[in-house]
Amino acid sequence: MKGKIMGCEKNEGFRNYGRIGLRCAVVACLFISPVWIGSAAYAEVSVSKDIEAPVDKAVDTRQSIQKSREKWDAQRRKLAEEYDRLKAENEQLAFANKNLTQKVGELERSTQDLAREKEETQRIRIELAPFLGEQLGRLKSLVAADAPFLSRERKDRLTRLAVILDDPEITIAEKYRKMMEALFVEAEYGNTVEVYREKIVVDGTQVLADVFRMGRVALFFLALDRESAGIFDVAKNQWHTLDKTRVPAIEAVVDMAAKHRPMEVVTLPIGAIAPEREDQK
Repeated sequence: MKGKIMGCEKNEGFRNYGRIGLRCAVVACLFISPVWIGSAAYAEVSVSKDIEAPVDKAVDTRQSIQKSREKWDAQRRKLAEEYDRLKAENEQLAFANKNLTQKVGELERSTQDLAREKEETQRIRIELAPFLGEQLGRLKSLVAADAPFLSRERKDRLTRLAVILDDPEITIAEKYRKMMEALFVEAEYGNTVEVYREKIVVDGTQVLADVFRMGRVALFFLALDRESAGIFDVAKNQWHTLDKTRVPAIEAVVDMAAKHRPMEVVTLPIGAIAPEREDQK
């Protein structure tokens, strides 16, 4: 009996122990369940972050690369435009430099030509000044020894020429031109005829007469009353009266030179020719 009672007590103890164990298990489950659920949620969040982080990083990297590429493209276009501009500018500068080089060469040649011309001009000036002075002296001797036609006009011309030759402000070219003008005028006297009125000394008497110049060959005069006429004797360097038979011929040439009558052939006494002097050679 005692054995049964002990056995029953033992079995009851096992049952109580089982109940206690079950209660503990249930309580444990109640404690464990929230932990598992939280762990699952945490695992889900962790996995989401592990996936999104690389993706976001990749997106950021791609955006950064795109921005860098766009920036580089903009810089490349800008550099390309700058290159094209500089290339065009370089071509223009090369063309301008080529033209300037040619112009420099032309200017150098022009400068050399001007230097040679200057030297030649200086040489001509040095040589021409004495020549012009010599020609002026010869002209004065010619006028002094020549027949006395237009004496005042010719002497005044030589006086003005002498002043020009002595003026240092006047260029040598202008002096040369004036000398050539004087020589031309004197030369033209040999190819022309003219009549002018002038006072002359005939046989020691001063007479107002019409003077007829036949080139440089002869010089005649006709008195205003047309009663007398004469010729300039270049050999004796004086006027003398001709025979009255010569008056009609001289009167005719005076009228023809004055264009008062038509041209005709007239016989005139030429007279003697003056010998050439040493200073005229």
